[in-house]
Amino acid sequence: MNQHEKKKMSRDTTSSGPEEYQTHPFPPLYDKESRILILGSFPSVKSRQQLFFYGHPRNRFWMTLASVLSEPVPVTIEEKKAFLKENHIALWDVIKSCRIRGSSDSSIRDVVPNDLSEILSGSSIRQIYCNGGISWNYYHRYQEKKTGLAAIKLPSTSPANAAWSLDRLVREWRVICRPLQAAPSGLGDSLLSWYDYHARTLPWRSDPSPYHVWISEIMLQQTRVETVISYYRNFLERFPTIRDLAEGDEEELMKIWEGLGYYRRARHMKEAAAQITDRFGGEMPSDYDSLRSLPGIGDYTAGAIASIAFGRRKAAVDGNVLRVYARLLGLEGDIGKTAVKKEISREVMRTMPAERPGDFTQALMDLGAGVCLPNGMPRCSECPWDTACVAHGTGKEMEYPVKKEKKARKIEYKTVLCIEYKDRWLIHRRDRKGLLAGLWELPNLEGSFSAEGLEELIKKWDIRDYSLTSLGEGRHVFSHVEWRMRGYRLVLRQPLPSLPEDGEWLMASREDLKERYAVPAAFARFRPGQS
Repeated sequence: MNQHEKKKMSRDTTSSGPEEYQTHPFPPLYDKESRILILGSFPSVKSRQQLFFYGHPRNRFWMTLASVLSEPVPVTIEEKKAFLKENHIALWDVIKSCRIRGSSDSSIRDVVPNDLSEILSGSSIRQIYCNGGISWNYYHRYQEKKTGLAAIKLPSTSPANAAWSLDRLVREWRVICRPLQAAPSGLGDSLLSWYDYHARTLPWRSDPSPYHVWISEIMLQQTRVETVISYYRNFLERFPTIRDLAEGDEEELMKIWEGLGYYRRARHMKEAAAQITDRFGGEMPSDYDSLRSLPGIGDYTAGAIASIAFGRRKAAVDGNVLRVYARLLGLEGDIGKTAVKKEISREVMRTMPAERPGDFTQALMDLGAGVCLPNGMPRCSECPWDTACVAHGTGKEMEYPVKKEKKARKIEYKTVLCIEYKDRWLIHRRDRKGLLAGLWELPNLEGSFSAEGLEELIKKWDIRDYSLTSLGEGRHVFSHVEWRMRGYRLVLRQPLPSLPEDGEWLMASREDLKERYAVPAAFARFRPGQS
């Protein structure tokens, strides 16, 4: 653009007309959740006509904000209001009234400044920004002493500021992201570039079919990747398709799952497989709502399947992602609260590129697992987001995420019996509801018995010819309870007098225990062959 064109644009936008005394014709826009205040000087002719901010079609304000925040450009006034509210942005102007010629800021005189106290008292403003030098000069002259807040001057989005391209404006305006606690544009692309070089090689990634992604995501809940790999392969060998899982034997499923813990996950998978077979012809549904309707598939798993297997732009937010974004944005809220999770989900969607959403989801998983670590100091020097990260920039990496202190686990004491007769062992099926529901266990008693106390009980059971030896002590930690166990090996020289006939007790061979019956890891310390 040559100098003649620039001068012509300036004349077009300033509207050389008679000088008039003007009073600001519309109110400020803010609410109690507003985090930043952006101040202009005085509305242009177009804005005064529309009774809303930045109404000139060539003003790049809305395009700049949308680009900075990776949002669609709002068009209507209602869309602009919603955009500001959702992004916690307040708008107002420095000048209440003045003499002005058209839209020409340079012609402004006889200024009466706006009182900003109403906005500042009725919102959560953390930083004030001025859109251009004239706005900043008037704010510095009239209002800074009253507010006690220094404003940051940003380049004007006015078409008169033709020397600044949109890309250049966006780079400068990105500073608003920090007080907004919003992910700035460009983070998604930088994460994908990092992932292209650092992606983990995992079996489910080599063939990311919807079924494979589903199985891996369920197994990975509360379980380390290294543990899952062998289980994943064994599982698919036995249940290669959704229909195989739906029609498979539950006892066998529990045995294959043995040692992974959280057995309810496996039961939900079987229920979901049956529904997929009945409702969707054996094919995993591709839309998020249908996925979410299946047993055991929550928001995270539905988002992971939708993005990784089907290329849908859906967020998958788990503990790793909550931690990464809490550090990235410096979020002070408890990540266990719904409002904070919702905010982070919004930021994930803001960051997620339109292309390669599945790779982005997996890149976040790898970033949380290998760089932004849950325990110990994160490896910030290896992070593609280190320069944008609030926690790293302030040296407060270990202060995030904020989490409510967990309640102390309930301690339960148990005495576990490994009861043996002729190379067979007594096992019992647990209740169908509650902890370890429906699984097989070694017989156990509430409380911690001494050998003498246990022998008194054995006499009451009418067991006479036996040997009793200690198997030591063990502990197992569940989500909300911890078992502290004392084990004994009880070798019978005569068969048990009787067993209940309800099928919940049986004598299992070593092969049965190895191949058929799932005994949870909680009893591993005392299982046959472990002593």
